[in-house]
Amino acid sequence: AKGLPMSKVYYKHTLRNAINPMITIFGYELSGILSGAALVEIVTNWPGMGRLILEAVLSQDFYLVMASLLIGGILLVTGNLIADILIAFADPRVRLR
Repeated sequence: AKGLPMSKVYYKHTLRNAINPMITIFGYELSGILSGAALVEIVTNWPGMGRLILEAVLSQDFYLVMASLLIGGILLVTGNLIADILIAFADPRVRLR
């Protein structure tokens, strides 16, 4: 309607508004990588963190289970922190003053 090229319309209007939810999902998916790795390790019988956590749960090794939950929590908080920082760079409306 304004006579703008489509690339400018895509960048200025579409991409800027669509990037915030994608960055937020990325923050949550960082902790989900561990569970996805666990599924692949169990199905393919590879040794790794997922198999170790499963064996710890089955053998009731509480310290290893607590450590794995701590690692998952740290990944979740780190992913959300990275997502918040990326959103602050991507969208100037979200920045603190």
